[in-house]
Amino acid sequence: MQDKITIKGAREHNLKNISLEIPRNKLICITGLSGSGKSSLAFDTIFAEGQRRYVESLSAYARQFLGQMQKPDVDEIEGLSPAISIDQKAHSRNPRSTVATVTEIYDYLRVLYARIGVAHCPKCQKSISKLSIDEIVDHVVGTVKLGQKETATVTIMAPVVRGRKGEYYQLLYDLYNAGFANVRINGKMHKLSEKISLSRYKLHEIEIVIDEVALSVNDITKDQRQRLTEAVEIGVDRGGNLVRIAYSKDNEQLYSTQFSCAECGFSFPEIEPRLFSFNSPYGACQACDGLGTTELFSEDICMVCHGDRLRQEALHVLVGGKNIAELTAMSVDNTAEFILGLELSDRQREIAGGILKEIEQRLTFMLDVGLHYLTLNRRAGSLSGGEAQRIRLASQIGSRLVGALYVLDEPTIGLHQRDNDQLIATLKNLRDIGNTVIVVEHDEETIRNSDVMVEIGPGAGVHGGEVVANGTVPEIFNDKKSITSAYLRGDCKVGIPKKRRKVGPDRIKIIGAEENNLKDLTVEIPLRRFVCVTGVSGSGKSTLIHDVLYKSISKRLYKSKSMPGKHKQLLGVEYIDKMVMIDQSAIGRTSRSNPATYTGA
Repeated sequence: MQDKITIKGAREHNLKNISLEIPRNKLICITGLSGSGKSSLAFDTIFAEGQRRYVESLSAYARQFLGQMQKPDVDEIEGLSPAISIDQKAHSRNPRSTVATVTEIYDYLRVLYARIGVAHCPKCQKSISKLSIDEIVDHVVGTVKLGQKETATVTIMAPVVRGRKGEYYQLLYDLYNAGFANVRINGKMHKLSEKISLSRYKLHEIEIVIDEVALSVNDITKDQRQRLTEAVEIGVDRGGNLVRIAYSKDNEQLYSTQFSCAECGFSFPEIEPRLFSFNSPYGACQACDGLGTTELFSEDICMVCHGDRLRQEALHVLVGGKNIAELTAMSVDNTAEFILGLELSDRQREIAGGILKEIEQRLTFMLDVGLHYLTLNRRAGSLSGGEAQRIRLASQIGSRLVGALYVLDEPTIGLHQRDNDQLIATLKNLRDIGNTVIVVEHDEETIRNSDVMVEIGPGAGVHGGEVVANGTVPEIFNDKKSITSAYLRGDCKVGIPKKRRKVGPDRIKIIGAEENNLKDLTVEIPLRRFVCVTGVSGSGKSTLIHDVLYKSISKRLYKSKSMPGKHKQLLGVEYIDKMVMIDQSAIGRTSRSNPATYTGA
């Protein structure tokens, strides 16, 4: 296998017929001025050719679904692997996509809740379990063995009338003809051979006595177990999937062979993974069709599911005391802590061990790329370009591919310096398992930690497109032609103004901001200044500026219908007559769009 990627005569966009060699299975940083040709080399040449060659290796039948891929303007590239691009351009705008669904964590959570979740009745909150005949018998035998006596007699009864009015003369007559001898009515035992008169307008509880079985506590015989099993089967059949076992006068238990509440009769649908999917009609809230909002583009929360997206039954299945909506409302780090701290029985651990391992791995990968603060139910469309890119990076690490070529576009963008080390360690891990990682980056720490640095320049546009430097970071560090190295050495610096211009005292004051994680925050922002809001990832910067400040001013100036974040008061809006929001979303919506048409020139 070749140990390097050789590029000859690359002329894509502004690249000027460049040729270079970069080593395989290394972390390579491509840097340079904005517009110098970094992305043209990394994405439009190396990645595009790697992807095209892989697609061409597929069968003609498979290729027809992928379309024709244009060969980049390059003479030759040798040593390429199948390429994977992780950029900031395309992330899902589907309102149904969340952090949990994009990372596939939600798929595993659905299986987890379907396999070991405990259903609870929405009316009386009691736990509901579906038991087979053998499981009911095993439970009865286990309960009897806990007693102090040598022998115990259990009474098996079938509830045939539960809280209904009537005389039930015909029902009692039919039971007598069917061979039953005793019946319990409203808690009192009666012989069916006697005349039984019931008030027509009162509620009644009628239970057939199927059998009374004497069991040896120390050693239950085969005949005793068989008789008990037959009695339970008859009881379930007569009682509409319910059977009551009386161990003593004060100790009775109602068992069900279906997911239905034995006390109030609430029936659950079959508990399976699709019950917890808001993309399936089986599990989605019927009022909002699983959107969580009243309409597709509305921000008004659904009044039925309260934004949880799922039907009532799905929200009453618990694991560790939490339903699936409560779990996905937690941040990644809190979810990881919850999953690791789950107390499960040996049987539950055996059933869910593999599922829990997959969930733990994916959460760990998200922690490694600095996404600990995201909640799993956050909409994918609300993520910044950098966050969406790091989520896809976490998913790729989870795939554990070896021998691939990864091309990333500024993965550190929007990431606080404190979280940089974790991301760089993740990139190195991707390299160490046997992959080539190419990163287009300006970040100093990433450049210093890369194995090889390629600088494209020296200028932008027609003044760029050339290889200024190519080699290890120590080699290029002293290269006088490298502009990047000049800044790394400290020869060139971004100047800080020694004097600041004087402006008026006008300012905006936000009082008592409490949206998301903001804790009754009061802050003043001076006007006619260049103001920077900074902090670690997830500290609340976007919540303060976008959700509180921007939406509040939009509501006042433009009568926007978007609800601003929770706050007590906003002062100083009278000093503003216009506001513009510049975010990371793409500006080009059509193939006809260009800088001239977008700017109105």
